[in-house]
Amino acid sequence: MYTALLHSHNLIRWILLILLIFVLFRAWTGWLGKGSYQKIDKITGGILVGFTHLQLIVGLLLYFVYSQVTKAAFQDMGAAMKDPNLRFYAVEHILTMIIAVVLIQLGRTFSKKAATDIEKHKKVAIYTTIALLLILSRMPNWNLM
Repeated sequence: MYTALLHSHNLIRWILLILLIFVLFRAWTGWLGKGSYQKIDKITGGILVGFTHLQLIVGLLLYFVYSQVTKAAFQDMGAAMKDPNLRFYAVEHILTMIIAVVLIQLGRTFSKKAATDIEKHKKVAIYTTIALLLILSRMPNWNLM
């Protein structure tokens, strides 16, 4: 089960990165180009949030149930904090990714409540850009495993 979840987590990561780039392109060009917030923006925003939540669920299963790395870290958190690899997986990766998920969700939620199309694009652009930067800063590796 661990291997299947890890491979799923890896595959979803690449799907998310593609979605993030597309959503950000639409948001930034819509905001700076004063474009309308179209149906495709709503749809891709919803798909992005859905895949983000799916990625979070798979990650939490790995973190709390199946990962031997986090189980080892939980045995002695003091020692884990001194080991850069254990600290990365036990604290840095999960905390950063949860913050990124919250930011993506907030961008989507605030864009729905915005009064104008420009404000909708602006909310998505700002929150999602920060989330993408956080994600890129704490992705374990760039290979396909």
